[in-house]
Amino acid sequence: MAFFPLQHIPNLAEILFRQGVTDVIISPGSRNAPLIRAFYNRFEKKCRSIVDERSAGYFALGQSLATKKPAILISTSGTATLNYAPAVAEAFFQGVPLLVITADRPPEWIGQQDNQAIWQNNIYGKNIKASYSLPTEIAHPDELWFAERIINEAFHKTISGIPGPVHINVPLREPLYEKLPPVSEKIRIINKETVDSSIKPSSRFLSDWNSAKSIMLVCGQFPPDKNLQETVSRLATDNRVAVVAEPISNLHSCATISSPEVSLNSKIVYPGLSLPDLVVYSGGQVVSKKIKLFLRQSEGAAFYFISPESQIVDTFQNVTSVICAEPSSVFRDLPIKNEGGKTNFKRFWEEENQKAIGLVSKYISGIGYSDLLVFKILSGSLPEKAVVFAGNSSCVRYLSYFSQGKKIFYSNRGTSGIDGCLSTAAGLASKIEEPVFAVVGDLSFGYDSNALWNRDLPKNLKIILVNNQGGGIFHLLKGPSDSEAFMPFSNAHHPIDFKKIAEAFGLTYRLCSGLSDIETSILTFAEEKNSAGILEIQTKNNGEPKVTKDLFKFLNANYETRLEND
Repeated sequence: MAFFPLQHIPNLAEILFRQGVTDVIISPGSRNAPLIRAFYNRFEKKCRSIVDERSAGYFALGQSLATKKPAILISTSGTATLNYAPAVAEAFFQGVPLLVITADRPPEWIGQQDNQAIWQNNIYGKNIKASYSLPTEIAHPDELWFAERIINEAFHKTISGIPGPVHINVPLREPLYEKLPPVSEKIRIINKETVDSSIKPSSRFLSDWNSAKSIMLVCGQFPPDKNLQETVSRLATDNRVAVVAEPISNLHSCATISSPEVSLNSKIVYPGLSLPDLVVYSGGQVVSKKIKLFLRQSEGAAFYFISPESQIVDTFQNVTSVICAEPSSVFRDLPIKNEGGKTNFKRFWEEENQKAIGLVSKYISGIGYSDLLVFKILSGSLPEKAVVFAGNSSCVRYLSYFSQGKKIFYSNRGTSGIDGCLSTAAGLASKIEEPVFAVVGDLSFGYDSNALWNRDLPKNLKIILVNNQGGGIFHLLKGPSDSEAFMPFSNAHHPIDFKKIAEAFGLTYRLCSGLSDIETSILTFAEEKNSAGILEIQTKNNGEPKVTKDLFKFLNANYETRLEND
């Protein structure tokens, strides 16, 4: 059997194609020329070119969010590889499969003042599930066997347990533009079988579940999952169970508490009523700080964390057991108790949730134009089953204050950064037919405006830009605004004319600067199908943060009054 120095390069593309990969994002370069040719020869129109590696990384992340398959990223050597790092970290902490393939210089040239040569092995550190390096060249059958094995292993690693990013580093020697060898005739495709699991009848968890009188099921961030939705909806019928599920859980339609930040207060501690004796937590991050504070004071309850990985995650500082399994496989077989009517615990939290909804409505009916009112209108004006990508900082928080019906939510809550929100939303939009409404702030938009530098920007991307002239979130936090350095360094006011950015990239543009046209503009915006577009909603005085602060003062005053009466 003949061997060639680059035999593993076409094999790399072929193995990933046969494993079912459907999306390849290529950032231009020279050192990655053999990779570009190999993947274009095999994937053809499934390849996209995105020059800005940081944007490319987040775009691929958005694609993987939609498909639940690892999108492939291909870069040249040097600092280009580092530009993928923010998206890699987000994918790792959000649990999204990605396969990052980086071209590299031969190892003997690292540190020898050669162009675009940096240390690339394990370049993403602990923010990745695994990192592999292919042989520099193939000179022996064992080297080809080794390369094919780790390519298969890298693919399966991205989707096993909690999905995540995996890195394959590919050192390449010149010449880089010679004809590639054909794919090996006996190329090996290694498959893996996943065995479903359920809770054993003798398990401690099942015993605690059956004996519990008050259960709080806390759902962190999940991608849309019909099977999980059905199993959680079933558990929500249990008269002992209060489900806490924010919009980013995509389980909010069956939640007892879907807006914990307005429904919960750390002072709500009614022994025998509000505190659970069993807490079950699954999924990724929760946005609400109040649910964290509340459950951190629930000492004495049995706390279970359910995850496909065995890592101990103790968000609420009370975890007693970790169950290594898919949440839906655990929830599927749990017994439901309906006899005797609802427990005081469940009834209490249903009433608290309804009271909070009523109080928020009462408060908002008397406020003026502000970020808070804008997001209330947004929540009611977007289509009932809209796909929403929630930008970080204030946007995802404001959206979580209001009922969201049956909307589908995505958000970069793995690391909660603003740096790739638009790019991720664009990648998501490229893989689905429905409009994707990217609701972002002005700093997020400006920071990631290169997301629009994309020859194939999806036409179903609808950007709703809430412009409060800076980092509005910092006006809501205690402390930052008291500093002399607050306005220039934290608030970060900017001179950006967003209309000109829209014109530069050929996007449609609308401006709303008052209440009268927001709802109509959103409805019209949602119906446009021929172009990606931007709807800018301007708010003055940094979005009137005092209006939002006074909402929570209003809610707290109501809680304190009830505590005094009790």
